[in-house]
This record gives sequence, structure tokens and C-alpha cells, in this order.
Amino acid sequence: MELDLEKVQWIFRGNIVVPTRNPFSAPREPELDDERCRWIGPGLKLLIDHVLYVNEEGSISELRPASLFAAGAIDSPRLVELSKNEFLCPGMIDLHIHAAQYAYTGTATDRPLMGPNGWLETYTFPAEQRLGSDPSLARQVYEGVVRNTLLAGTTTAVYFATLHLDPCKVLVDIALEEGQRALVGKVCMDRHSPLNYTQTVEMNLKESEELIEYIQMKSGQQTTSAKLPLVLPLITPRFIPTCSPALLTALGKLAAERSCHVTSHISESVDEVAFSRQLDASEGLDNGVGRTDAKIFDGHGLLTDKCVMAHGVFLSEDDLDLLQRRGSAVAHCPLSNFCFAGKSLHCRNILQRGGPQVGLGTDVAGGYSPSMLHSSRMTVVASQSLQHQAIANNEDVDHVLDYRHGFYLDTLGGAKALKLDNRIGSLAVGMEFDAMILSADVDSPIQLFDSDNVLDIFQKLCVLGDDRNIKAVYVQGRRVKDCNACY
Repeated sequence: MELDLEKVQWIFRGNIVVPTRNPFSAPREPELDDERCRWIGPGLKLLIDHVLYVNEEGSISELRPASLFAAGAIDSPRLVELSKNEFLCPGMIDLHIHAAQYAYTGTATDRPLMGPNGWLETYTFPAEQRLGSDPSLARQVYEGVVRNTLLAGTTTAVYFATLHLDPCKVLVDIALEEGQRALVGKVCMDRHSPLNYTQTVEMNLKESEELIEYIQMKSGQQTTSAKLPLVLPLITPRFIPTCSPALLTALGKLAAERSCHVTSHISESVDEVAFSRQLDASEGLDNGVGRTDAKIFDGHGLLTDKCVMAHGVFLSEDDLDLLQRRGSAVAHCPLSNFCFAGKSLHCRNILQRGGPQVGLGTDVAGGYSPSMLHSSRMTVVASQSLQHQAIANNEDVDHVLDYRHGFYLDTLGGAKALKLDNRIGSLAVGMEFDAMILSADVDSPIQLFDSDNVLDIFQKLCVLGDDRNIKAVYVQGRRVKDCNACY
């Protein structure tokens, strides 16, 4: 077999990691090892000495064993040949990150979420307000978060921005300039927020529509290109306490009219859940007791098949059933759950029950690390914590997840949550080339030994790797990071 080198953008040869499905779902094909394919775990395969061909449009055109190509057929200046200690993998997808909070990431973990001296009032609202009045600061913060998450292998990010429209536009511009795939939302609030950091229902709706138009214009969504727009619009009510029923209803209608993705926080902490029920009860709903977060969002048309809700640690089985019926997904944020929820998402249970879809989020700055590799590892730690509790309580349940489950959630799990798994999240012919090269050859904490086999090396990269081990990053075929020309 020969490649048409006139239409090639990249050729990769080496170890290629391909997630294929939820690791707890039934396989669609026999998962048998041979000299060309090793199954790392259920739904996660390692293709050995394969060739992947990226065309000029930034999509994958060929993926075959190298042995099927004629001698010399893949020799090209565009060839990237991986060492035996390197792996071409899908790029990682952060389902929940607050771009405006990047400025204080690594600080401010000493308060509860809500209340007069809570995290929101003490740190979050003031930091977000500053970006609305200082365009140069907004650019500095947003360049930092986009560039550094790209360096860490995040090829797609679901960004909360701010209440103010102009900084949201800056974030859109920077994502396009730097080449990161992003979903960007103007944060909407009309109650229980600082008086100088709130808007009327009408203004929230007007500026949300303006941002949608701006994103569609800037990212070329209104063209006939077959490529997925690099930036997509996002309907973003902050959460139920800061959004009146009128605002939630208006945003639900806007999401339906414009077929936009939706994101918010759901059943995040004890104080948030109690306050949301109290507010709902004051409307005389659910016999004056108040509905759950899931039922409130659903009542306003916001639980859609393009909806990703963050946290969800206090979702009931009925709530999970509701999200699954609506096609909505959960962004698991294990690190910030430790800080604010005092509880972990029963992630394995949700994966085993077959829905709703689950992916991972860093929740910067509630989560202090912008690295999705770190979120993956914290997912494993959270599952182990739940398992120890279950053992202590004599519960016959298995909560344990490992690095392979974390890798799925970092990649294909996030793409499925966004309903974009036919375009991103894995490496297959026809998909857009969002990818990274994980390397154990660079100077990093990883040390290899003669006894390490190829699966050991991949595991070490997942468990010990950091941004130094991410040798290159590609989005839609464009190389946005390489080890010799970092920002």
C-alpha cells in the first residue's frame, strides 16, 4: 500500500493507543491480543508498529499496521517516528474548567463553597469582576490558561468565562489563536450574587445571544466546511442559587432554539443542595419541599442531550435515571469534590449502570491542578477512598477504578459526554486529529528498567507523567506544542 504524499500533513509510525468504548460495556469485537494489537484493558487497545496518516484537512485518513505498506512508502519529511517508549494518544478533554479563575489557581482552598465568607464571595466573584474592568488582565489570564492546558495535553476544554461579555470574547479569540478546541460560555446570574456582579434576565439573555453570534462568526460555523468548528458556544447558568426560575427558563429556550451545549453545576455540596431546595420550595413547588437540582434543571428545559453538569456527587439514582433519559452527562471533578463536597462521585457505579455519560474536569480553580493527567489520578484515589469506606461498612460493592479507566474518562469519555465522539476522543479513520505524544524518553520523574514491557511504560506515563512527558500536542491536525518549541 502506498500513501498519496501530495495530500499528507503528518505520518506517524509507532505505538498508538486507541480507546474504543466504556470499559464496563459489552465488547463489540473480540478483544484478542496478537503481534499487532495488545489490549491494555477492556475498551482500550495498543496498536503496535502502526502507521497513522493525517490529511491536509486535519483528519485521519489511514490507520494500518506498518507491515502493510510497501518498503519506502512511508519515508517522508512529514514522518514522525516514535521510539519504543513513546505513544500516540488522543488528546485529553476537560469537561469543566473556570478560565477566569486560573489567576488564583493553587490558592484559596481554605473556605467552604458558599456563605458570607465562603469561597465564591471571598475569591471567585472578585477575581471574575476584575477581568470585566481590565481587558489586559483578561488577556493575560486567558492566554495563561489556554497555553498551559494545551501544554498539559488538553486539546478540548469546556470553559466557564465571566458574567461580562467582552472578556468572554477575549477567551474565544485566544482559543482560536492558540489552536485549542473549546466550548465557551458567558456565566449567567441574576440573584444571590454581589450587586455589582449580576445582570437582569434580559441582559443575561442578550449577551448570551451576542456571544453565540460572535463564536459562530469567528469560528466559521456558518460556513460549509466539513470540519467541526474549533470553538462552540455554551449556555452557562452558574448554578441554581444564582439563577432565578425566569432566567433558567429563558436559557433553556435559548439552548433549544440555537442547539447549543449547556453546562452548569449540579448537586455539588451539602450547602448548595439545601439552598437550591429551599429556593425551589419558596416557589411552592414539590409540595413545598423543593425539587432536586436535576428536576429543577429539567423543569426549565436545561437537561438536554448536549448538557454536561459538573460534580453530581449528591445525585440520587432517580436523578441519574433522569439525566440518562435526557442524554445529559456528568463532569467528574474528583479534586474539587474533596475540597468542597466532602464526598466522591460513585463513578464506577455510573459507568457500570450504562449512564449517564461521564468524563473528567479539572474544575480550576476549585481543583488546583489544570492537568487532566492529575484529574485522572485523583479519580483513581477517589475510587479507592470509596472502596475503603465500603469495606469498613461491610458493603458488597466495587468502587475501584485504575489508570486505564482514568485514560478512558480523560479522552473518549469526555467526547461521549459532549456528543462529539464521532469527531474527537479517539484515533480512527475519519476522526479529526486531536492527539498527543506521551514520551518516557524525556527528562522527567519516570525511570525505565530493562524489565519494563510496553504496557508497563504506558502505565508509568499515566501514573507518573506530567507536562514534560507530553512531547507534542495536535488539534485538528495543527501542531500546537512540540518539545523543541514550547511557549
